[in-house]
Amino acid sequence: MTKKDKVNPFCPVPGCRTDKPHAEDFLVKALVERFSAPDKCLSWVLAGMAELRDSVTDDVQKNRLFSWYTRMRQPEELYFRTLYILFIATDDEVPHILSGDTPNSFSQIYKSVNEAILEGRGEMTEVKPGLTSGEFRMIDNLNDGAHVGFGAMQMIVNIAQNDEHKPDLAAYLNHIETYCTRINYMRQMFEAGKTKDIVRDAVINLHRPKEYWEQKAKDQQTAADITAA
Repeated sequence: MTKKDKVNPFCPVPGCRTDKPHAEDFLVKALVERFSAPDKCLSWVLAGMAELRDSVTDDVQKNRLFSWYTRMRQPEELYFRTLYILFIATDDEVPHILSGDTPNSFSQIYKSVNEAILEGRGEMTEVKPGLTSGEFRMIDNLNDGAHVGFGAMQMIVNIAQNDEHKPDLAAYLNHIETYCTRINYMRQMFEAGKTKDIVRDAVINLHRPKEYWEQKAKDQQTAADITAA
C-alpha cells in the first residue's frame, strides 16, 4: 500500500490528516449530538438562514451590492451542507464534515446533493454564456465572491454602470425565503416523528419542478385511459 493510499485510522474521509478522532474535540462532539436530533438541528439552521435572509434583504434595500454579492455563497452552503449531512453522509463521515477539517469542499458536497436530492437538475456547476461574452459557472462566481476576489468587485462595477445587467434581486430574496420554508418543512416532519427516509423522499419531491408533476399526471392519465379501453 502506498503512502497515498494509506487509510487514516481516525477518519474514513480520504485525504483527511487528523491525528485523532474528530469527536474528541468538544465542539465537534456537541455538533454531532445536535445533528443526531434533526428537528433541533434544523431549528438552528432555520434561525441562521432567517438571519442571513434578513441581513441580505437589508443589503439589497440599501443598495449594498458588493456586500450582497460577496455573501451569496453563505445561504447556498448552509442549505446544501445541511441536506448532505442529514440525508447523504454516513455516520462516520458526519464528524469530519462538522469539524471543518479538509477536505471539505462545498463543490463536492453540492455535486452529491445535486445527484441524490435534485436528481441532477441543479444548475450551479453548469457552464453558461456570460452577460456580454465568455462563459461562467455560478459556483465559480459564488467562490470568487466569498473570497472577495477582484472579479467580484468588477462584477459589481459592471452592474452599477449598466442597469440592464442588474439581477432580479426580489427573485433572489424569494429564493432564500424558499430555503427557509423548506428547512421549516423538514423540521416539522422530523418533529412529527417521520423517519429520515420519509423526509428525504419528501425533500426530493420539493425539488422536483412543475414540469415533472405535469408529465407524471399525463402519464397517469394515459395509463388510466389504456386500462379503461
